[in-house]
Amino acid sequence: MVAIQSKAAYKKRLIMETKKNERAGYYLIAVFVVPLLIAIIMYTYRQHLPAIGSVASGQLIHPAQPIEILQIQMNDGTVFDNQRLTSKWTYLVFQSHSCDLNCEASLFKLRQARIATGRDSNRVQIILVHPHEQSFDIEQQIHNRHQDLKIGGLKTLQVEKQVLQPEQLGAGYIYLIDPNGNLMMKYDHKASSRGLLKDIKKLLKISNIG
Repeated sequence: MVAIQSKAAYKKRLIMETKKNERAGYYLIAVFVVPLLIAIIMYTYRQHLPAIGSVASGQLIHPAQPIEILQIQMNDGTVFDNQRLTSKWTYLVFQSHSCDLNCEASLFKLRQARIATGRDSNRVQIILVHPHEQSFDIEQQIHNRHQDLKIGGLKTLQVEKQVLQPEQLGAGYIYLIDPNGNLMMKYDHKASSRGLLKDIKKLLKISNIG
């Protein structure tokens, strides 16, 4: 009787250990195979997935739009073109008419964010742009407060073989262009100095360009 009970107990333990080993095998498969499958799926459908990243207050333009042609007739008589985008992170502030309170607030917030980047401030430039090719007159006191500000009227902005019309640019909006000439972020006038600073500091930190 004892021998029969021992044999039954051994058989029971054997079955339990087999099931335990099976569960361990399934667990190992889940640990190593599932992440691989997820990675394959994400790579295959990467063009259809939303952009991943933390953006404090701006709207990420995904995918980034390469600027093929950019020409801005500057108030000082020069022409700002693609070559002057290299090595700099460039903010374009579009304003249809005179620089109103929202325009001046945007310039102030951008200036504060640029100054707060410290020694990286020379990697950032700000341009106030009229969406049409014409001189952009602003009050002298505004110009005095933003002495590093570049000012001009847009001649041409062509993105991936598509010429953007002035009405598409959105007066009062701020566009950020990376040093490779890609249109990558968009802000409205409600963007905070803190949000602008958080975004540009993150970009300056993780990038080896500009």
